[in-house]
Amino acid sequence: MATTIGFVIATHSDPPQTLRLIRTLQRIYDNPPIVWHHDFGQTTFSQSEIPSGVRLVLPHLRTQWGHFSVVMAFLRGLELLYSDDNAPDWFVMLSGADYPTMKADTVLQELAMSGMDALIDFREVPFDPRHQIAEQSENPALQNFSLPFSATIAKRRYVDFNAWLPVMRKGPRLGKRIIFLPFRSFMSPFGLDLKCFYGDHWFIGSRKIAQILTKPSDQHKQLGRYLRWRSVPEECYYHTVLGNIPGLKMTTDTRRFAKWQEGSAHPEILGSEDLPMIIASKAYFSRKFASDSPILDEIDRILA
Repeated sequence: MATTIGFVIATHSDPPQTLRLIRTLQRIYDNPPIVWHHDFGQTTFSQSEIPSGVRLVLPHLRTQWGHFSVVMAFLRGLELLYSDDNAPDWFVMLSGADYPTMKADTVLQELAMSGMDALIDFREVPFDPRHQIAEQSENPALQNFSLPFSATIAKRRYVDFNAWLPVMRKGPRLGKRIIFLPFRSFMSPFGLDLKCFYGDHWFIGSRKIAQILTKPSDQHKQLGRYLRWRSVPEECYYHTVLGNIPGLKMTTDTRRFAKWQEGSAHPEILGSEDLPMIIASKAYFSRKFASDSPILDEIDRILA
């Protein structure tokens, strides 16, 4: 039986860019199941523009960058993707700024032969990042997450005690400033029974992984409640859930391409000059792309 694949797309802006992504996925993957969660509270568009066969998560969740709502939006989409008998063998998590960069037949064949349950960038948060180097990723494009700087940030975000102070932002609007204190949070769920893992947000999983994520245990629910009060939980929640389950076969070779600058919160925008590196990386998907970038037309010609 042929390997099947589905997609969960989570967005908050630029619907035309996402619509182009969807049409490309439909063309090269022969109309795969696609679920789209869009935060209509941030940008809106007519639902009549959505191509046939795409299921929209309704009602949508109000999302915010670096907030647990991003995790919840994806999980809602994953539940919808696996809600019927035609659930795919594999799922891919995408943003609207992603784009496929390898032919579908090759992707499906390699996933079928991989023997893996997930392609996810993850490593344990070191107890003392000053004296311990984080595990290296098998994906060279994501080595930024293995740097001592990133390990230190992960420990502060997910393990150490965080104090919030109210501040006034532009708008004006009320915001918050996080103060990281160098001792373990008394509310932390991490310990011998639950190690803390972190890594790049975007990953590919099998049906087995979907079942784990859509049917959380009490321990997973406790982790979710804790991470609701933490910054960038999408770079910790899935990694910690899956990293603590024995027997899962996972590789950190995520087959994703991105360009990161050390210390940056976002990958760089890719352009035509990056195409040779993207092709050489053999990445299934790459990010981030601008909606009107000529490189997308060049990729379309390669995938045709």
